[in-house]
Amino acid sequence: MTPLIQVATGIFLLAGGRKFFWFFVGATGFITGLTFADQILTIDSPVIILAAGIILGIIGIFIAVFMQRFAIFAGGFLAGSYIAYMIVAALGLIPRELFWIAYIAGGIVGAILLLFLFDWALIALSSVAGASMIIDALTFDPKIETAIVLILALSGILIQAKLLLRDKA
Repeated sequence: MTPLIQVATGIFLLAGGRKFFWFFVGATGFITGLTFADQILTIDSPVIILAAGIILGIIGIFIAVFMQRFAIFAGGFLAGSYIAYMIVAALGLIPRELFWIAYIAGGIVGAILLLFLFDWALIALSSVAGASMIIDALTFDPKIETAIVLILALSGILIQAKLLLRDKA
């Protein structure tokens, strides 16, 4: 994915993930498709990797629009998976061959959070996922990447929380 599209997607998730749930599920499906294709397939074909991302993204949007209950679980699982993967990859906690352990554990945590604390978990997950996408697309000194992700994620949480509280008032 081009860095510009990845940054734009990250910003949209960061600021509007709760408001545009279908986009959140589609974007996390897309990123999951890209990540899995890159990690599991031994083919270095950007076309196949992009196709996997697009297919999972479209499936995610379809699920979000027509199967909303399942989409809550799927969106939480995919966002939690992506966030966990980004954390362990950035910190080098597990070998590349075992990335799926972080994916599954993060996915379970994300799904549970989204099922029980929908609005606030969606705000947090979409903000962190958006911040991670932005950082993943850009090149920063690894020493400051974590600080930038935290600042971006907190900004997204504040923006979305303000919108949520305004909508509920």
